[in-house]
Amino acid sequence: MKNKRIAVVTLDGGAGKTAIAFALAKDLDYYLISNDDSVIEEVYPDRAKIMKHPQIIDDVVYDFGGFVDTGVLEVIKACDIVLIPCINDINSKMKAIKTIKQLSPYNDKFIVVGTRLESDFDFQEITETIKKVFPEMEIFPLRKTKLFKNAIEFGQSPMELEAESKLTAYSQRKILKEYKNLLNHIKGDKR
Repeated sequence: MKNKRIAVVTLDGGAGKTAIAFALAKDLDYYLISNDDSVIEEVYPDRAKIMKHPQIIDDVVYDFGGFVDTGVLEVIKACDIVLIPCINDINSKMKAIKTIKQLSPYNDKFIVVGTRLESDFDFQEITETIKKVFPEMEIFPLRKTKLFKNAIEFGQSPMELEAESKLTAYSQRKILKEYKNLLNHIKGDKR
């Protein structure tokens, strides 16, 4: 799966945007470009860059915290997928909906990712709220875990952490299954 452009974007800080963008970039062997100040250049050297004026390139995951920087909307237009992370919090759900509405004139290939889920109820709440406004929206779950935090801290993707440790593979099997479902969907593999 080459020549794809993926944006991970939300107006909501703390929804897991950078962690998801980093994980996807690493597991897809893509570049990672952000307009947000973060540690990506340190943990993904030679493949990650923080840019206030992002360029449109192939094989990339964009990590966008907002759309006011020059070039961001042009990049959003050129993306094959736009992921919107959202936690089960009234503010986060409102900001996810607002993000989609603001970006819908530029792209219509959205996926919402329910993040930091503590229960099936959390995912159900996010799904019901988003689908009231966008009935056809694809929504994927990612339960609460330290896996993504550990991935950034160690500079390894969730798949690399799984391969490295049987304990991680076992203890994180549910979140890894959810993450693989999202990853396969992005790759176009509908298994």
